[in-house]
Amino acid sequence: MPFPFQEALSFSDHLLAGGFAFLFAVAVACVCGGSVFTLVSKFRASQSMDPRCDDLDLGCAKTTRALAAWAVCPLGLGLWVVMMARHPRMMEQLHSIFIAPALLGLLLFGLSFCFLHQYTASWGRDRHESRPRFAWGLVSATGFWCAAAVLVSICAFSAHTGAWAAQPGLWNAFWNPTFPAAFLTWAAVSISIFGAFGLLYALARKDSAWRVALVHELGKWVVAGAAVGVLGWIWWGISLPESPNQKLVFWLVAAAVGAQAALGGVAYRLGVREPEMWCRRHAVAASALVLFLMAACGWVYAEAKGNFLIHRYMYRNGMIIEEAEDSNQTGLWNIVNLGEPMPAQEELGAFSFRAQCMACHADWVKSQDPARFPRFRLKGDALRFLGEMRSKHPPYPLLAGAPDERRALAEYLETLITKSGRTLASRPAPTPVESKPVTRPAVISKTSPTDAEKSRENPEAGKPEMMEKGVAVPALPLPDAAQTPEKTQEAKVPEKEDRPIGSLAPPAAAQDAKESQAREPVDSAVSLTRSIDSQNMETSGEEKAVLITPSAPPSDAEDGAKAWDGRKPEEGEEVPPVSSSPPGEGQDAGSSPEAKMPPAKESAAASATPLNDVQNNNPEYGESVSAAPSGPPDDSQDAKKPEEKNSP
Repeated sequence: MPFPFQEALSFSDHLLAGGFAFLFAVAVACVCGGSVFTLVSKFRASQSMDPRCDDLDLGCAKTTRALAAWAVCPLGLGLWVVMMARHPRMMEQLHSIFIAPALLGLLLFGLSFCFLHQYTASWGRDRHESRPRFAWGLVSATGFWCAAAVLVSICAFSAHTGAWAAQPGLWNAFWNPTFPAAFLTWAAVSISIFGAFGLLYALARKDSAWRVALVHELGKWVVAGAAVGVLGWIWWGISLPESPNQKLVFWLVAAAVGAQAALGGVAYRLGVREPEMWCRRHAVAASALVLFLMAACGWVYAEAKGNFLIHRYMYRNGMIIEEAEDSNQTGLWNIVNLGEPMPAQEELGAFSFRAQCMACHADWVKSQDPARFPRFRLKGDALRFLGEMRSKHPPYPLLAGAPDERRALAEYLETLITKSGRTLASRPAPTPVESKPVTRPAVISKTSPTDAEKSRENPEAGKPEMMEKGVAVPALPLPDAAQTPEKTQEAKVPEKEDRPIGSLAPPAAAQDAKESQAREPVDSAVSLTRSIDSQNMETSGEEKAVLITPSAPPSDAEDGAKAWDGRKPEEGEEVPPVSSSPPGEGQDAGSSPEAKMPPAKESAAASATPLNDVQNNNPEYGESVSAAPSGPPDDSQDAKKPEEKNSP
């Protein structure tokens, strides 16, 4: 088996397979055409009283039956054996694709033969029963034409797969793009070829009147077949895929159209209009034209094939896709030539070209025209193209071979291009990319934000609301001094501000711890409003505010300055004295709201302590607490608070 250098079936190259195919096609065409003329003669016999019409009907039926039994069956079997011997993988895959239509076609052919035999056998006793016999003949002719349609579809599929390559399916395989045009052309040729042979039969009749009648009737069918054939050839030529032998295919189709037109012209001029002028010379010319048309069908079919896949088989070179995948590892040379050493680079490239590219690009080897070669401009473009065939060029067949074989094939293609007279430029070196220095930004360490920085980043966080028995008292805005505190990196706490004038002194340290814990939650925002509270206390001596700085050290002098009472004491109610001095000093500043803190206490309150001590000793860092009033609030006094707080 000449694997992998197999070529498609060609009438001009392979005489044995081409001869079997040609004779088989002529026999099938005569059977189909004979079945049609059998029906025509039966119809004429039913309308005519001439017994010769019945004899013609019987002669057409017997001739068709003999051709089906002794020509179609042996030639079809012989063609199948030849194709299986020369193209086993192609035939195997065609069987797998067309197994159902092929079996159906064989069944229809057998049934049609049986009906035709019944039609012939019952002629003596049922020839006057026209309707049953005509029904048998019609069923027989339909079966023959349907079986022939399967053969035409297989041949057309081998020329153009169409949508089957993307969506494998029986209908896509049967109704391929070239099937309608090919079947129309073949039907026209079948009618023409049986009509031309019928004209030879008519010339052998001795009765001139009967001979003229036969020539006139058969000439009509030859003209009809020629007219349909011209349209079919043009349609088929347009629907054929592109091939390397595009010019040859074009001239073959043009010659077939001319032959079909000439046959129709001769049949119309001498067969229809002047049947008495028909002679043996005209009959021989008509028979030669129809034989040329049948040969042109096979020739165009062989030359117009493109590269495609048949059920994962890479047609024309015999390489299966699965084997192509394996050949990427083992190499195409090792698969084909088992045990032989690897040849030189140039010979290996030529081998790969013959195995995979020769079927469609045979003209590259001998052609001297640079325009027929691929448009590669730089060295290395061929190798890049071969590597991108699967991803960027899916219509092309799958390329087989190891990487070394692909490089050898690319070099062989470049050698062919150079021999044609075209030069390939060297690929320019890639431009070096200059590396830019990487500049990293300096890392700036930032100390932990203080309360004032947190308040500046989130102003709403520095405005909590103080609840006093269900009455919401909004916090006052931050002073300018508190919004821009001075940071000390060592202590990481803001410096303690001086206590505003008019603030109350803290209570004695001897008070109960439970009372102290009840007043523990302190808001840092209240401590930042001391300056505004001091201004309000100067204008109104009736309100008292207790401000606490959470960053202050937990000393006895400031342990009680955590609340303020905003109501006016009632008559007869004693106001407890608030002392800002530690126990033992006896300083009483609660009787006068404008009493000032001694300088010694101011310096003691201004001393800074670490932030951790402040957070650990205070109950809730950053929360505010208002001192509980000693009695129910006065509504008249509460109504005056918004006006007093909003005053400058």
